[in-house]
Amino acid sequence: MNVVIVDDEVLSVENIEKSLRAYEAFVIQATFTEPMEALAYLIRTPCDLLFLDIEMPGMSGLYIAEQVALLHAKTRICFISAHEEGAIKAFELNALDYITKPFSKERFHKCIARYLYENGETGAAGENKKARMHALWDVNQTIDYSLDMVCGYREEDIVIIRSSEIYYFETNCSVVYIHTKRAVYRGNKPLAFYEKKLRTHCFFQTHKSYLVNLAKVDYFRPRITYTYDMFFKDIADVVPVSRTKVKELKQYFN
Repeated sequence: MNVVIVDDEVLSVENIEKSLRAYEAFVIQATFTEPMEALAYLIRTPCDLLFLDIEMPGMSGLYIAEQVALLHAKTRICFISAHEEGAIKAFELNALDYITKPFSKERFHKCIARYLYENGETGAAGENKKARMHALWDVNQTIDYSLDMVCGYREEDIVIIRSSEIYYFETNCSVVYIHTKRAVYRGNKPLAFYEKKLRTHCFFQTHKSYLVNLAKVDYFRPRITYTYDMFFKDIADVVPVSRTKVKELKQYFN
């Protein structure tokens, strides 16, 4: 059975690796200390068991868990954290387990035994994927974290996009589109999710249907209707600023 470990702390990764060597049934498929690299790998490559840290710079383990659950329903996830308060949330997500750092040999064995029992008795695919995705979404909304990159979809391909590459998000017929200089991707979250997670990266909601990276904006042009048009530095697109957002935008720059 193949295992992937994702934790930004090198010592934690090494501790899990060392603990796994006691079990011949498991093969360490890959380890990561950079969440973006881990997500890029996990999008393409399924595994049987994923040890996943929750608190990591630039990307929460919960966001990675959502993408893995969407693409690889059979993967079981054991969350890892230095804080005990996340355990209830982890079980809301129907996670295999939630281990707090530092963990004992006995505690780790309990996690492995649970996985072996589930794999032998019920199978990882026996759970309801749709219910698990809803649970991940609900819990992810309650966690306040900064997001340095997002997943975009282009036909069957999944692309990791850095927030600095995004010009704006647009909602059209309930679908969110992610606009970059070279391409437009489909998002898999509502606009409210991106607004909350990217607000510390100069993203501003100019309209109920638009979320803009202000670092990419060149100038504004007032209209007779007391709204603005927003123009970008490198692309010809024009984004509206609604009347209700004009005052807030001025306050933002002041």
